[in-house]
This record gives sequence, C-alpha cells and structure tokens, in this order.
Amino acid sequence: MNKARPFLVLLQLLFISCSLDYEQARVAESIPGQTPETILIDFTHTVVSGGRIWVILEADRAETYSERKEIVLEGVYFREYDEEGYLLTEAQAERAVFSTDSEDATVSGSIVIYSQEEKASLQASQLFWTREGRRLIAEDGQTVRLQKDDGSFVEGQGFSADFRRKKLEFASRVRGSYVWEEEEE
Repeated sequence: MNKARPFLVLLQLLFISCSLDYEQARVAESIPGQTPETILIDFTHTVVSGGRIWVILEADRAETYSERKEIVLEGVYFREYDEEGYLLTEAQAERAVFSTDSEDATVSGSIVIYSQEEKASLQASQLFWTREGRRLIAEDGQTVRLQKDDGSFVEGQGFSADFRRKKLEFASRVRGSYVWEEEEE
C-alpha cells in the first residue's frame, strides 16, 4: 500500500489543481443559432421516387442550424433528371443557404446553371430562389448572363425569372448577340 499512496496523492493534487474551462460552452450558448448542430463533409442527398432518381444534390460541406431553420452548403453541385432518367439541369455554386421552413434559398459565388433541354446556361454571382412564386431573382446592379451553346447570349441587370409563366426579364443594361445558322435543305 505504501507504493500506491504517492500515486493517490499525485492524483488528488492533479484534481485539486485542475480547472475546467467552460467559457467556450457559455459563449456558444450565448449566441444561439451561430453554432451548427450538424456538419457533414462530402454530403450527398439523392431524391428517389418510383424507383427513379430525380435529384442529386452534393456539397463539399453542409451545416444545419435548426434554430435559424437553415442549411448552409459550401461547394454545391446539383443535378435534376426527367422521368426517363436523362439529365435535365445541372447547377453549381460556391455557397447556398436554404431556409427549411419556406424552402427559399440564396445562392452565391460563381453560379452556373445549365439546361440540357434549352442547350443554354445562366451565369451569375448571386441569386435568390423563392419557392412560393417559383421565382429566381438577382439583386439590382448585378449582371446575369444567359448563353446558348451556339454562341447567342443576352446579359443585363435586374434579372428575374418566373418559372410558372416561363418568363425571363432584364430591367436594365441589356445587351446581347444572336447567332443565325441557316439550315441546309
């Protein structure tokens, strides 16, 4: 027992001299909604219905904030498929903030959306998606470019797209170029 006594004394001294720092935990509690509940790396979300894949959403990083009702995605890549399994749309962006209650989203950073059906892309630096009206909107002063694979393009500011009415608009500084190819007979 004499050999164990110095060890027990040492343990008691360690416990008496130790203090736990709870400050970081207090700071996290004092800033509600600032600390993610979940962090996922190399995240993939696949929507399957009727035995078919409809949507694949991938992100380098996904953070969930239940108090703010948000999901923050970094390094976003999105693909949508039709009922035959053919790729309809693909999109990528540096960041997306998705509201879990309204299903609205703010997407930013080198946005490229490509439509296989239209053979055209949309490029922007920031867009806002409103689920309720199925609208895609850019801030005033921001340039958005639509470009067809044949080289035709239109770009401008004050961009909005109404997907219910299939209507695209630019409010100002609109310019473009149309490529005309004659069909062979």
